[in-house]
Amino acid sequence: MIPISSQSPTLPSHNSLNYELLSLTAICGEVPCACSSHLIASESYRKKVVTSLTHDKLLRIFSRHHLRGYRLGVRGKRLLLQQEPERFAFYLSGCSDTNAIKSEVSRRVRLHRIAQTYVTMLNAGALIYRDEKPPIFSPSARGPFCIEQPCFYDSREMKEAELETLKIRGSRMAGALFTSSRVFVVYNSMDFLPVFEPQVEQRAKAMLEQICRKKVSFNPKTSGLLLSDSVDTLRTLLERSQTHKRDHFLLHDGYEHFYFLTNDSYGEALLQMLCLPEIVEQVNAILRQELQPPSSGSHFEHDALTNSGAPVLFSYLPDIPRLFRFISAINFLKYSGIIVCFDFQADVLRPLCGDSIELQIINFREFQETFNL
Repeated sequence: MIPISSQSPTLPSHNSLNYELLSLTAICGEVPCACSSHLIASESYRKKVVTSLTHDKLLRIFSRHHLRGYRLGVRGKRLLLQQEPERFAFYLSGCSDTNAIKSEVSRRVRLHRIAQTYVTMLNAGALIYRDEKPPIFSPSARGPFCIEQPCFYDSREMKEAELETLKIRGSRMAGALFTSSRVFVVYNSMDFLPVFEPQVEQRAKAMLEQICRKKVSFNPKTSGLLLSDSVDTLRTLLERSQTHKRDHFLLHDGYEHFYFLTNDSYGEALLQMLCLPEIVEQVNAILRQELQPPSSGSHFEHDALTNSGAPVLFSYLPDIPRLFRFISAINFLKYSGIIVCFDFQADVLRPLCGDSIELQIINFREFQETFNL
């Protein structure tokens, strides 16, 4: 046992990158080493932060089966439990996934998946620490709670909801993101294609919606959110949708809206937009200035019409079911149409459009500067 004395290292200050990496490791169990580059852009500074934490035995590097990750050192765990129990006791006392970490590859990959999700959420401005967000999933807490800032709850926190959590056993969800008006069930496929067990995910969806009705102050509209390491995954999913390999939970039976974002600066900026519907409304209003309003009587998926009547889909926030329905309808009815997207999405969407769909491209950097994302 390592005693904590006045001569021993103390916790880094809350505003430091040292604290951020240490605390993320505590709530995730193990953080993949590659994730640190999303927290700290400078490689030299990143090495300095890691060296400082490992030298003080607050952090250690664990490497096995070609997986490298950061884990808490004994001293780091002791410091966090003693000095900030409200924030860390849930993870470092009873939760076996983060308190007594197993070395099996499948368990470690799951920890890495959740850690990567946390980094994306943190960089997008979501609250992640238990002492900063409403205890929505605590069985002893009484709602309804008002969500003033986006809050992310991982799947382990969701399991606090006692018997209701029986419905989410086996679910692939990494957690749930709550905003002031919406709830997103978050999945992270990393560099793999997502695989869903529809019945399991439907039960998880029903559980979350039931808890939301009791615990939040608005009637939430639940959507899906799929994170991936590569935007090419979106193309593969849409290509598979045209074959017998299509994922019916993703395209039809899961959520009315199932957004696709990447685990990088692009995805983090788009995630901020999803959390700020007023920005989405502003963007849509700007895009519609030279277009006609959508046809209210049409069953065709679209957001606006050109002067000649061609349907236009706004897909800068890629919504997989809407994209699938729009492309399928264009091809089936032999119409012409337009998809509006960002420049970094164009190469993925272009092969799916054929000759019938034109891409109108938004410069992402100019957009980001305009809306300060």
